[in-house]
Order: sequence, then structure tokens, then C-alpha cells
Amino acid sequence: MNFKEFITKVSHKIDIDLTSYKEKRVKRRSKNLINKHGIDNYQVCLDKLTNSTEFQREFLEYMTINTSEFFRNPDNFKYLQKEIMPQLFKTTKKVKIWSAAASNGCEAYTLAIILNELQIDPSRYQIKATDIDPSILEEARAGKYKKNSIKKVAPQLVDKYFTKEKNYYQLDSKIMNQVKFDNLNLLTDKYDSNLDLILCRNVFIYFTKEIKEQLTTKLSNSLTKDGILFLGNTEYLLQPEKFNFKKIYTSFYKKC
Repeated sequence: MNFKEFITKVSHKIDIDLTSYKEKRVKRRSKNLINKHGIDNYQVCLDKLTNSTEFQREFLEYMTINTSEFFRNPDNFKYLQKEIMPQLFKTTKKVKIWSAAASNGCEAYTLAIILNELQIDPSRYQIKATDIDPSILEEARAGKYKKNSIKKVAPQLVDKYFTKEKNYYQLDSKIMNQVKFDNLNLLTDKYDSNLDLILCRNVFIYFTKEIKEQLTTKLSNSLTKDGILFLGNTEYLLQPEKFNFKKIYTSFYKKC
């Protein structure tokens, strides 16, 4: 069995279209997992995926790459707090925010912390966070984080919003209750509409150019006029106007 046949069959097995991802990246991560488990070939790997839900979960985590931390790229979150958020709440009664591909919830909870620091009443906003991986969503709902996840959080905010346990930090329930988590496949599922702010960070880097354009169109259609799309630090739109966007700051695009 060659790689392309393997990926096609695996896509059906785990219900994620891996052919939409950049081939080199998928191939490298598949090889890493195969080597880790001492698997001889793609057929053996496919059999193991069929017979072991635990291995299937591990494979899914390898492919979706659940890496996240609070206040990742601090300068961008500073801009979000000082410039974007005040403007959104100035013009909108209730701000609808979506953290797409939210992983373990660090990003969505960062938003809730920022809004609390701005003293915005929770009745004035809605934060929805989604991911394709059900197991990582369970982690997010638990609100337990290793020290590495909060390394960019200011010490006073750590003291204010986290409780130190034996080997992890527990997030304050007040913050946790401000985020709703749900399962969603960015490629196939329908998006919410009339959103004011979408964070889709460090997602585009994994997809082919064609899929990236499809996602950008869907994201644009989900935003209200003047809504904001917030991408990862290494991501950008080559022709933002093609999708009714204009760039306003590093990683930030406003819908025209």
C-alpha cells in the first residue's frame, strides 16, 4: 500500500479529509508515529487504526497537532485588547466571538481573561470555541494546565485567575463558564453567522492553497461587516480583497 492509498483510507476511517492537508506534513507526522510504534508498513498501521480506538485517538492528535498556550504571540493579544476589543464593544451590543481550532482552550480562555480585565459584562459577549478532536475538547473543559501553557501569562494574572495544584494550574471557574466548547470540522461543517471576531490561528499552515481559500471564504461569510479575522503570526492572506478583507495589523484583517 502506498502513501496516497493509505491516507485516503485513513481519511474515511477517522472522518477527516487528510488529503486537504499539506502532503509533506502529513507524511512526516505519519512516519513519526509509525516509527514510534515500530510499525512495519502502512497496511499494518491501517489495521491498528481499525482495531485500536486508543491508537486512532493518538493518530488524530498527531494529525491535528494540538499545540496551544495562553497569550501566544503577546504583542498581537495586546493589540487585540487595546485596539480591537474597545472598538467592537463601542459599536456592537453583544459581541459574538469564535475561537476556531481551539485545541485545549488556552486561546478562548485568554479572550475571557482579556474581557474580564477590560471589565466588560459577560452578558455583552459570547465566546464559542470549537475543535475537531473530542478528546482535546474534554481537556479544555477541565481547565487544567501545565506550567508551560501559562508561561506568557503575567504573574498578577496567574495569581488572579489560576490556582496552583500539585502538578498543574486550575483555571478559575468564572473564566471557564464564559466559554462554550463544541465539536466542529472546519472543512465540512457549517459555520455560525453574524460573528464579530474570529480567531483562526495557526490553522492555514497545515492546508493546501485550495483548501485555505475555501476556508477563508467561509470565514469571511461568517463575519459581519467590519468583523475581524485574527490569524497566526506566520499566516497571511495574499489577496485579502478577494475575500472582502483589508489588513489592519499583523495577523488582523477587517471585513469590508
